[in-house]
Amino acid sequence: MVVDRAGVHKPEQPNRCSDWTFLPGASYTVHMPLSRDDRPVIVVATLAVLVAGVLVALVLLLATGRGGSPKTYEPFPAGAVLSIKSDLKDGGPYFVPDPFGGDRNILFALEDGHVVALSNVVPDTKHCVVNVKDEGKSFVDCHGDRLKTADLARFVTTTKASSNGTEILYVDLRKKEPAPASAPATTAPATAAAS
Repeated sequence: MVVDRAGVHKPEQPNRCSDWTFLPGASYTVHMPLSRDDRPVIVVATLAVLVAGVLVALVLLLATGRGGSPKTYEPFPAGAVLSIKSDLKDGGPYFVPDPFGGDRNILFALEDGHVVALSNVVPDTKHCVVNVKDEGKSFVDCHGDRLKTADLARFVTTTKASSNGTEILYVDLRKKEPAPASAPATTAPATAAAS
């Protein structure tokens, strides 16, 4: 309490000037203790927020759970051909895990200007995995040997035009072609030399 010159007691207003305006830099609001009447409102509001959060989480779980990855292998769209080519030119080859949850992982790379979906397992092995090293500049197998794209088996790819005309790359993980470098060379039949 403050007593003025006339002896009148006035409540102390530390943030106000004598003309009841606020002091510069003073806070406008004043802290007030919670009253007993406020508690039910706060409890109900808190419970409403928690219930809303749980409902949103359930909706997200149901929405993402139903569209899970397919269980049987079939050709799948890997993306727009031009976009994949651009990514490969800019960042080099990259790894894509088996979208069906199996062990048929893919290494996308460029080979003679075309996108290829390579197997990440060395041909004629079951567990020798190929990794991308040197910032996408080389493939290295489980023994540390460097490989080229021609040394790796590849999955069959096809392209299809989408409804807007964009070429989409489809990868069929059911069909694996041998590595071009390991494929037997075809030889022309020998011809008899003229004598």
